[in-house]
Amino acid sequence: MSIMKSRFLSVLAMAGLGTAPVFAQDDSGTEQFISPVSDEAMFEGGGGYTSTDGEELYNTFCAGCHMPAGEGASGAGEYPPLSGNPRLEFAAYPITIIVNGQGGMPGLGHLLSDEQVLEVTSYIQSDLGNDYAPDGTLQMVADTRPVEEGEVLAEHEVEEENVDPDREDGGGNETGVVRHRIPNSNFPILLAAEIPADATLVYLSGTVPQVVNPDAAEGSPERYGDTTAQTVSTLASIEQKLASIGLDMADVVKMQVYLVSPEGADAMDFAGFMEGYVRFFGTETQPELPTRSVFEVAGLANPSWLVEIEVVAVRP
Repeated sequence: MSIMKSRFLSVLAMAGLGTAPVFAQDDSGTEQFISPVSDEAMFEGGGGYTSTDGEELYNTFCAGCHMPAGEGASGAGEYPPLSGNPRLEFAAYPITIIVNGQGGMPGLGHLLSDEQVLEVTSYIQSDLGNDYAPDGTLQMVADTRPVEEGEVLAEHEVEEENVDPDREDGGGNETGVVRHRIPNSNFPILLAAEIPADATLVYLSGTVPQVVNPDAAEGSPERYGDTTAQTVSTLASIEQKLASIGLDMADVVKMQVYLVSPEGADAMDFAGFMEGYVRFFGTETQPELPTRSVFEVAGLANPSWLVEIEVVAVRP
């Protein structure tokens, strides 16, 4: 989610200067008036912002750039649509951006409480033409916030004294890896993985999709399939490569994913990637999860490829 700096500064000034009108251009170039919520709804006795209504929060912090219906706009920059945006299917993505910012958008974490971040996230997931089930948690928001080094050390001290219910020692393969699940979340990646100092790390080169339709013409999208098909064939190839050196998917502790938007699409198909990913990780037969990052890139070596994946594994 992108928010113009001028909009951000106007929010900071509302308590002392009163609520000012905001204007933005939609895709047609028409200037629209955005009516912020009242001072009384936003502030309590001139203090901090107190609303916990997701729609009010959206109208105050987001609608000035993304428009009231989430259709996106162009102005001082490009403000992508939130309506029908597949990146919003999983709450981890918008929560991270709302709290910490991205690009020209400043983070709002120091202005909004965990509950407020969660409420606006749930609103954009389930409204604005989206029909995603809100899956964020207060703990997910808290874990997204930057912490001071002293706080991290204190957490480690507490973990040494109290067994962490989201901590998995060894993973059943005697590697000594400690896998930390995301608290109160079923999102299928790890919060963190601790690797013993004497462990052997195996870095696998980037793996790309395999041909799924040899009858399709060279260079055609059908030859490699959509994002889901390419994710499945890429992970199956990784599985084979790991097996060839005495490892398996349960040994994977880190993954980096590079996705290209399909032809004619505005963004990468994250949902399609996840559909393939969950067939290999967090299953009954292979319950282990890796830490993971997903990047949208302009292109890969073959114009028909939509997916490339790198993994790091620990040798038992």
